[in-house]
Amino acid sequence: MGNSVKKEKKLMAVEGDLAHKIIEIANRKGMTVYNFTNEILQQAIKAEGMNRSLEDVVERFRLLQIQRDSGAVFATADVLLYMVEELYKQKKEELLEKWYESGRWHGKYFKIKFNDEQPLDMVEKFLRSCSPDSCEIRMFRDGDKLLLNRVSPNDSMEYTELFSKFSEGIMHSFGYETKMNDVSKGLIALQFEKRKVSSATIIEDGR
Repeated sequence: MGNSVKKEKKLMAVEGDLAHKIIEIANRKGMTVYNFTNEILQQAIKAEGMNRSLEDVVERFRLLQIQRDSGAVFATADVLLYMVEELYKQKKEELLEKWYESGRWHGKYFKIKFNDEQPLDMVEKFLRSCSPDSCEIRMFRDGDKLLLNRVSPNDSMEYTELFSKFSEGIMHSFGYETKMNDVSKGLIALQFEKRKVSSATIIEDGR
């Protein structure tokens, strides 16, 4: 007979609503609650082994899904920048418009996809995920005003301008209008203000 090692089991406290969700998902997957819970914990430990929290891994997957939904394809940075710079020389205005319209599409996507959350928070995370690790992106909100700063010293002037247009397109979809656009090589400083919506005047026609 083979020697089987009996694994020690421990009881762990779980919030009631989480316990109900775990039971529901385990049943749907055809798994025992014990196996499903252990699978979750194993993946969390793997994430920590990569110096990532499970929350961070899930967030990165969501951002990757956004890129897939938008039709993004893989290209190394040097190849992308080469194509951008060459096309920029020939069709600058058309290229800027394309990036702006892409930003508008992404803004509408965020509003629909994350309407029950904080879509602008997801925008900030998405812009970071589209940038190299050496890049710094900060978004500040103060009432109707919004500031977006991006520092990426390795970017070319062409790519910096395109990324600025992309960012403007996103924010315009959220009802902001550009108040300042200060762009230098690798540096973007954008200032927006929420567009004022005038209330329609109803005129009685006496009928």
